[in-house]
Amino acid sequence: MKVKVRNTQFNRPGIWMFEQPEFFEFEGEEVQVKWLNPGELALSTGNPEWPFRVIQRNLIDTIDGSVVKYTDSAVKTFTVKGSKGDHYTVTVGRNRVHCTCSGFQFRKTCKHVKETSNA
Repeated sequence: MKVKVRNTQFNRPGIWMFEQPEFFEFEGEEVQVKWLNPGELALSTGNPEWPFRVIQRNLIDTIDGSVVKYTDSAVKTFTVKGSKGDHYTVTVGRNRVHCTCSGFQFRKTCKHVKETSNA
């Protein structure tokens, strides 16, 4: 299996002293690993020290030349109206939760998250 993966560092000028490639290509067979998260793929490397690499499925561009579009149906997004009229986005899924309000940035929880937990 040949997997072409988007480089998350590609469009970040000034971080690297050299130009970063837009994509990386990896070859190997898919490996079943029990501790992988639902949005990840394990690919064999052929190296005994590092027998497999973990790839985020949402970064995969092509597999064997076929374009891949990954959507995670386990992730849900809610728009919640705040007490002062502002709208915040709450994302719930894959054992993670996130809110765009400033309170969540400090406390890692907020009333908007609690409001969506009943939905």
